[in-house]
Amino acid sequence: MSAPNETFIAWLRATRKARGLSQQNVADALKPLGISLAQSLIAKIERGERPLRLDEAVALASLFGSTVDAALGLTAGPDENALRVTQWAVDRSVLLVKIRALIDAEIGGAS
Repeated sequence: MSAPNETFIAWLRATRKARGLSQQNVADALKPLGISLAQSLIAKIERGERPLRLDEAVALASLFGSTVDAALGLTAGPDENALRVTQWAVDRSVLLVKIRALIDAEIGGAS
């Protein structure tokens, strides 16, 4: 694994854990961004067992209110206020995915 990959993966793992999110939470929050990654794939990415595609890196950085260059340590990251807004957006996205699953289950069960 190359140094940029290691840097991004370390950033991803640390940021995810600092926000108190599980890998499943991240997988769920990525869906509205058009990225479909199972929890197991996120685990493989974090272990360096699966390469990270550019679109996935961009979506992950965006999900946490950052940019790929900031995640790689090439530029300064977002300020504290931006992090709070981003945390709210991630929490909301995860909640909306859960609500959607409940609605889909209810509609599917009613048929």
